[in-house]
Amino acid sequence: MHEQHITPPRAILFDLDGTLDDRSRSVARYAEQFHRAFADRMAPIGVADLVSLIQAADGDGYRQRDAVSEDLRRLLPWRATPDRQQLVDHWYTWFPVSAAPRAGLVDVLQALRARGIALGVVTNGGVRLQQTKIDSLGVRDYLSTIVISEAVQVTKPDPAIFAHALAELGCFPAEAWFVGDHPLNDVLGASAAGLRGVWLPALHPWPVEHPQPAWQIASLVELLALVEPRVS
Repeated sequence: MHEQHITPPRAILFDLDGTLDDRSRSVARYAEQFHRAFADRMAPIGVADLVSLIQAADGDGYRQRDAVSEDLRRLLPWRATPDRQQLVDHWYTWFPVSAAPRAGLVDVLQALRARGIALGVVTNGGVRLQQTKIDSLGVRDYLSTIVISEAVQVTKPDPAIFAHALAELGCFPAEAWFVGDHPLNDVLGASAAGLRGVWLPALHPWPVEHPQPAWQIASLVELLALVEPRVS
């Protein structure tokens, strides 16, 4: 990372899916619930194979649930195929409570709060779904603001959704960082809104048409070193 002086932020905002949670581990947890619910309606299939099929159908969370459910109805070895809505309902019931934290999540949030940094989440998605994930991750007490696109009727990367969170924190864009895994929605979107975008690579590759991000971490734990003031 850079050796120049880094001014610690007053606030750090985070994406939720793929940033605070580990999407691959969350899908694996969900697959266990799916297997328990539907194993008696399928020919024998191992949980590992089921995880692979669900992950492929899920599209890293960027496919419509109807399409995902249709893929699962088509690809799994059903003896008695459930209808599409049954699979959609199962996802919305069980996936949010299957949210698995990124390594070091709670320790990092505790340490940042101890440094006096205000924390928040800005996420696209439905209110009930995203609020349940936050509770499942056990991080609500560390967050001073939670902004969900369905509630504010604007989605990332629109600058207005970042501005909404900053207004709740009483913070200027230049005083805040945004940490996320999605290059366009999170890093470039936040940067366009005046925040410092910090990329946490996960499932989404950096688009070749954009220069590599100046600020990048390989894990949430690395964020702690980044907020420490350093002078060249």
